[in-house]
Amino acid sequence: MHPWRERLGRWLTPVARHCPLSPNSVTLIALALNLIAAAMLLLGARYPTLFLAAIVVIAIGGFADALDGVVARLQKKESRFGDFLDHVCDRVSDTALAASWMIGNGVRESLIVVAVIAIMLNGYIGTQIEATFGERNYDTVGRGEFVLALVVFPIVSHILFANGWNAMRFARFTIAEWMTFLLLAFAIFGIVQRFALAARLEKS
Repeated sequence: MHPWRERLGRWLTPVARHCPLSPNSVTLIALALNLIAAAMLLLGARYPTLFLAAIVVIAIGGFADALDGVVARLQKKESRFGDFLDHVCDRVSDTALAASWMIGNGVRESLIVVAVIAIMLNGYIGTQIEATFGERNYDTVGRGEFVLALVVFPIVSHILFANGWNAMRFARFTIAEWMTFLLLAFAIFGIVQRFALAARLEKS
């Protein structure tokens, strides 16, 4: 996702130059959008079209989340508090979106707990690497891939609930639970990658 992050930064540059909002305001708007999307995912089982509506809100929230950093750099408004706020809001957004999607799809509670812990740990380790080694790295599986999954997964959810397939089971697990296993696998893979990155940075 690293090349796309660079391209997105270039695409957002004209908007960021003339943005009347402070970077922290943009960060909080992104958080609000993600929380609204999370509420839509929670209600998706009752109103399947909300799964599709949530995708739009998540996408807009993703652009806002990318915009705050570009605004801060271009308008020379970078601050340690802004960086702190951005990381906190990212963790809140990730937790709310992941948990809401899983709850909205009826994923069993034990699997929700394990998946949320892994997702949070992956994000935390990435933040801790930056705090410890002073280096931000986007080459590992991280938030970009997570947001992409939260764009694709609700589409599948809409199809399942709209057609009454949400209760179908394969080897005792629903389709949404198998998707949760996939999300969990990517989170664990990202954790392993980041531990390896920390080890390399320690030696360099």
